[in-house]
Amino acid sequence: MKSILEKLYYGEISPCSQPTPTAEGYIKAKDEVEQLGEEILAKYPDCKGLLESYADAIHITSACEGLQDFERGFSLGALIMFEIMTTE
Repeated sequence: MKSILEKLYYGEISPCSQPTPTAEGYIKAKDEVEQLGEEILAKYPDCKGLLESYADAIHITSACEGLQDFERGFSLGALIMFEIMTTE
């Protein structure tokens, strides 16, 4: 059995490629975003390119936030393990 470090090294673990969240709140919010986008395009069809650029920018900021949250979580886990290993 490979260690977690080996799995990370060989690309067998990739947190960013996990399936889309299935939480009810996420699904509801995603549906609302899609509906609002359709409403905006129905009202302002000339703004399709602008709306797509806006959505792309939101996706990029979301990805950056996700990475930062992952890094913080990983660091917190490491600190917890360190504390567990160094306390009597």
